[in-house]
Amino acid sequence: DHPVKFTNEGVQLDHQPQNNYEWYVKIPHHDDYHLWIPTAANPEQRPWLEALHAGDAEMGECRLLERDGKWYLHVTATRDLEKRSASDPTDRTPVGVDIGDAALATVCHRDERGTPTAPDIYSDEASQVRYLRKTYFSATHRLQRRESERIAEEYGDSLWERIDHIIHRVSRQVVERAQQVDYPVLVLENLRYIRENLDYDAFMNRRLHGWAFAKLHAQIQYKAEEVGVPVATVNPRNTSRECHVCGETGTRPQQATFRCTNDECWVGEYQADVNAALNIADRYRSGESQPQTDQDSGQKTAGDDSATDGASLTGPQDSHSEGETRLATSGTHTS
Repeated sequence: DHPVKFTNEGVQLDHQPQNNYEWYVKIPHHDDYHLWIPTAANPEQRPWLEALHAGDAEMGECRLLERDGKWYLHVTATRDLEKRSASDPTDRTPVGVDIGDAALATVCHRDERGTPTAPDIYSDEASQVRYLRKTYFSATHRLQRRESERIAEEYGDSLWERIDHIIHRVSRQVVERAQQVDYPVLVLENLRYIRENLDYDAFMNRRLHGWAFAKLHAQIQYKAEEVGVPVATVNPRNTSRECHVCGETGTRPQQATFRCTNDECWVGEYQADVNAALNIADRYRSGESQPQTDQDSGQKTAGDDSATDGASLTGPQDSHSEGETRLATSGTHTS
């Protein structure tokens, strides 16, 4: 009935995005033996996990507890935040961020006259991530067929570190772009709607795209909060299909091209990701946004041991790989 408490030196966090469970926690068990446990994290708490894993937050006391047959690990974390400037939300300049596969991120906002500014489009970075993902699966598959498991694991880890570096760099540059704007607010797509609407053909592509999307989303959020830039989210429904000028539903003749079907609209054809980023920003202006506060991110009040918002542990394992194969379907997150 009472939680098991650990100091910040007793618990370690590891990230293995290539596995079915990408987050692992090391629980002290013996002086020379520890348990690596795969975990299913609450998606709303991902910004905190990313900050801890990147060393931008400090882990405090951890509590391991059982509720209704499931094990939960509550982790306290602290990080420094810049004080936000006091201003009315209506005075803020929304900076829209569209996260996708063709372009890892597209960032754009309107100036004081309502004219779209020059966008930042991270299409080269998206190509790099796709190439590294493809290389990972083809190379590790060949090495595993030759029974070179250790080499495959080491090589795979190096590739995922390169992907992680790209996502960190892009998220930092997105926040720096917002800092150049007077009274900015970064506007992202709400992950809840994204999870409901993801519909890709290949399971692996769907999982990896969802991982990259969630990781970049979380890193932008926590890095923005660190420098005092507020973050809001909007429902992304039809942001890539509506014209940012007239609101008419258009078509996508190509991945990177949006075509407005309104003959009276001057747009004609427009860069599709920039069009989506502007629609995301405009939805903040129309009052559709939801601010991303600490409460939204899953932060608990002191002394709260409830298991309603935590991450669940799938069970004790001796290694990362065993945790993936033996408990591939047993863990769930709570919300």
